[in-house]
Amino acid sequence: MKILFLLDWHLNYAIELANALTSEHEILFVTRDHNYEISSPERSTTLDDFLEKTLSKGIRKEKLRYRRRDLRNLSEIRRICSIAEEFNPDIVHIQETSDWRFFLIVKKLGFQKTILTVHDVNLHPGHKKQALNMVSRYLRNKSSKIIVHGIKLKQFLKKAGVVLEENIHVIPHGAYSIYKNWDDGSVREEGHVVLFFGYIRKYKGIEVLVEAQPYINQEIPDARILIVGKGDGLEKYGDFIIGNPHFEVHNEFVPTEDVHKYFRKASVVVLPYIEASQSGVIPLAYAFGKPVVATDVGSIAEVVENGKTGFVVPPNDPGRLAEAVVTILKDPELRSRMGRNAAEKAATDLSWKTIAAETVRVYASMIRHE
Repeated sequence: MKILFLLDWHLNYAIELANALTSEHEILFVTRDHNYEISSPERSTTLDDFLEKTLSKGIRKEKLRYRRRDLRNLSEIRRICSIAEEFNPDIVHIQETSDWRFFLIVKKLGFQKTILTVHDVNLHPGHKKQALNMVSRYLRNKSSKIIVHGIKLKQFLKKAGVVLEENIHVIPHGAYSIYKNWDDGSVREEGHVVLFFGYIRKYKGIEVLVEAQPYINQEIPDARILIVGKGDGLEKYGDFIIGNPHFEVHNEFVPTEDVHKYFRKASVVVLPYIEASQSGVIPLAYAFGKPVVATDVGSIAEVVENGKTGFVVPPNDPGRLAEAVVTILKDPELRSRMGRNAAEKAATDLSWKTIAAETVRVYASMIRHE
């Protein structure tokens, strides 16, 4: 099967899936030429260098050059379409985007062979009210099949009324393995470290974690909360966090090669989200054998086996969040068992081999229908 990948964002997800598919299928990987997901001014890397290190050698790569408003895009779109038509894909798999150039490319190649992965069915609180722009709406409307990462997300998309239920397929988010490429095993778990990892946004519930901290330290005085990620939302609690020995904050972009250090150091990973669709942080924690405490929002709870790989708690409840964290930290045997269960889930249900097999079944169903 010939598969054309088109992506604007969600680079690591697409790389993992393409790598898992390439042993049995031919892949053409086309991405927008930016390095926002993998680089920062302090730790700069290029897209070419990153793909060279992470993408399987047998995968053909192309870049959609220039910024969206550049007039040279007219010829650039023709160039990519020409390459894609020569490749003659059976499947066009696109990660949801608002970029008009990808819409034109997909339209040229034919919506009847298009699979769309929707990572966030609903916009998060605080995002601009225009919600889905015209490109996103058309892609959801026109694509033959849509993949989402949870049963609840399928229900949300079904209620929106733009997609037939039989065209929506649920495939969980895979456990990232890219970050383990740089893991040399030198970093060890430090006792009683609670890790919050990822972009810091209002819907991520940092304030709930801050309110849970006194409860956690009342039971475990030496517990530390490690907040790692770039973003906003910390200013409101700056006076409380700064100088507080129970917090360690790295409010900065984390280079890919450094991600493993924080997960290796952690005892438990927390997701105190007040809203979400799904999260790649949970499978990532599992890949490093770490239990999680997560809130029951979106399809988050579908990935957490409550009492086995972690705990699920209600959103906006600092007391329940603290209680779950303390339970894990106080019981080394429980923590170890949950960690083993998490690692096993990452290696089986959430492995990219499994995710690829489920994705191929969606591809095949579309081809049969066509």
